[in-house]
Amino acid sequence: MKKIIKILLFSSFLFFAYYLLKLDFSQLNNFSFNGFYLSISYLFLVVGFLLSAISWKVALYTHKIKVSTNRAIVSHGLPIFSKYIPGRIWTILSRAALIKKENNNIKLLSFISLKEQLIYLCLGFFISIYPVYKTEQLKAYCLVIALVSFLGFVFLFSIKAQKIIEYLFEKILKKKIQIPKISFSEFFRLAWIILCYWSAWSIGFYFLLKSVLGFTSIYFALAFPLSVSFGLIAIIFPGGIGVRESIISLFLIANGTTPEKAVAIAILTRIWFIIGEITIFLISVLIRKKQD
Repeated sequence: MKKIIKILLFSSFLFFAYYLLKLDFSQLNNFSFNGFYLSISYLFLVVGFLLSAISWKVALYTHKIKVSTNRAIVSHGLPIFSKYIPGRIWTILSRAALIKKENNNIKLLSFISLKEQLIYLCLGFFISIYPVYKTEQLKAYCLVIALVSFLGFVFLFSIKAQKIIEYLFEKILKKKIQIPKISFSEFFRLAWIILCYWSAWSIGFYFLLKSVLGFTSIYFALAFPLSVSFGLIAIIFPGGIGVRESIISLFLIANGTTPEKAVAIAILTRIWFIIGEITIFLISVLIRKKQD
């Protein structure tokens, strides 16, 4: 298992480096930044990443698996670039493998990781209803987002719906899957901390926009959960590449931003989030070295 994890981590660096090389940094040449707002933005970005690691710790604790905050940060932060490897499964498996102890089953840990990700996704779509509703040109899609959010919650809680999906999957793809069951108590234990890091990232995104655009409506902040949620379900695009940028660009254009500036801000948002990923990775490395 240790050898597989090392290969996975090395592969994630390669895919991440490849993605960085493809980014068009020249789009940022025409921006002037407000340093104060940019600093606040970065602070909330990092807080969001730390809270996402705490969420992983809480998810484990609900299954009576107790780990320290430092260990949760390390297992969450070290494989952070695995999302750039095609297929969401690596993001779920990698942190589960890094938290594994002799008495813990990797399948159970992976299920816990997947549960937390499913709740994160459903809450992200739920939050996204408001900015779509507030944007006149996108208002027609509000019902679609609301329906996706509703179906997500049905999927989370309805055992009957889960059994139907498992049955269809087996019939069509000739493979058995087991969807993790989530109780209401488990959901509410995790929902508050997930909402906290969604809020931190949204506030950070708001101040990022404010640093380049000046005046920005507060509901623009919620365009970030909207873009990330769509990026999460687009599993063929590693890290939601292209999807997140398209959603942010579309949202900003619909709210009066010029197409050129909207595209540049979308790329800036990706770079901003990557800086957060690098930060949580470095924090994880430092903690790991102290533990060793």
